[in-house]
Amino acid sequence: MQLWILRHGQAEPYSGYDAGRALTAAGRLQVEEILRRQGPQIDTQGLEIWTSPFLRARQTANLATEILQSPIVRETDLLVPEANARELLEELYRTSSEKVLLVSHQPLVSLLLDILCGQSGQDHSMTTASLAAVTCEVPAADMGQLQWLAHPR
Repeated sequence: MQLWILRHGQAEPYSGYDAGRALTAAGRLQVEEILRRQGPQIDTQGLEIWTSPFLRARQTANLATEILQSPIVRETDLLVPEANARELLEELYRTSSEKVLLVSHQPLVSLLLDILCGQSGQDHSMTTASLAAVTCEVPAADMGQLQWLAHPR
């Protein structure tokens, strides 16, 4: 399985309703920049995009669909900030897709990288609009190989 993990772009400040925070103009530019730079390394043939239902993640996923020409296949609570990473891995294990782009939030994105790729001293910190590529035979703990982790410029 090939996974790409994308953290949403910069969002509006917290104002009491976290799920409704939108991307800022700078956040949109971050996402566009990282996807245009790293997008050619993403095999879009058969790619599924899964996204958190939070507004900023959906907006990020919409930008990904435009740039990568791949549809959003699934909106899931398994990608909200405080979701259980192991439950997400179980769902990925059950999917028939071989290529998935996950659009999510901190702390889930870094935790997911830690679980998949182990905590071998690699820095799995993801800033807004960071994008990681992970290859794994099975989406399970310590089964992933981090191919690259890119941050917006």
